[in-house]
Amino acid sequence: MSTKANVKLNITFNFELALPDALVDADHAALCRRLSELLGPMVLQGMPTVTAKRLGQVGGSIVAHHHHLDASSLAVPALAQELLIAAAPHLTDDELIQLARRAAGKLPTGDDERRAFLRRQALAMVNEYRTVPCIVTAKLTSGSDAELEGKLNLTNGNVLVGDRDRQQRLQPKQGPVEVTAADGDVRLSATFSGQTLSGPVIEVPIADLAHNRSVLIAVWQAGAGA
Repeated sequence: MSTKANVKLNITFNFELALPDALVDADHAALCRRLSELLGPMVLQGMPTVTAKRLGQVGGSIVAHHHHLDASSLAVPALAQELLIAAAPHLTDDELIQLARRAAGKLPTGDDERRAFLRRQALAMVNEYRTVPCIVTAKLTSGSDAELEGKLNLTNGNVLVGDRDRQQRLQPKQGPVEVTAADGDVRLSATFSGQTLSGPVIEVPIADLAHNRSVLIAVWQAGAGA
């Protein structure tokens, strides 16, 4: 019989464990290391030993083997909901839970650094446009008031003005303009910073989106802004 391997065997088991909080609260590397120590040679080498004996009954043998151990906590890290929403008002409730798990054990210490880190992680998860219908109330260059139809992008706060109103010229340096969404239930203050070929450049601060996140995300999920 040849000693060269001619079959590759993969056997996978997935275990869901109930462990003490001290283990679950550890970071990913520490959790895997501790489980590897607990299982030890008896478990990790047990299957190769038994497998070799069984294969020997038909004249087979193990030429080489290796194992891979990985574990992830199913618990939701204790991160304040307000902190997660402040960084990512465009995420759904389920996605905020995923963000908390993704950031577990990696958060910087400073408040600004935490928000920036969570923001980067959130955009890495979801950076698509998530928009809801809105109305922008602003002054035109003529000095008259106008209402522009658009869509408010919950992902970055930009307002995408609709085709009907893209050529409207807004008065420069007019100060904050009002953005109304959710059938008037949400009123936001936005900045107008200039005009492009795509229309006026209007932006709502992320912090203001976060304050109104529950209503805005509900509108988006209902499909009104899809």
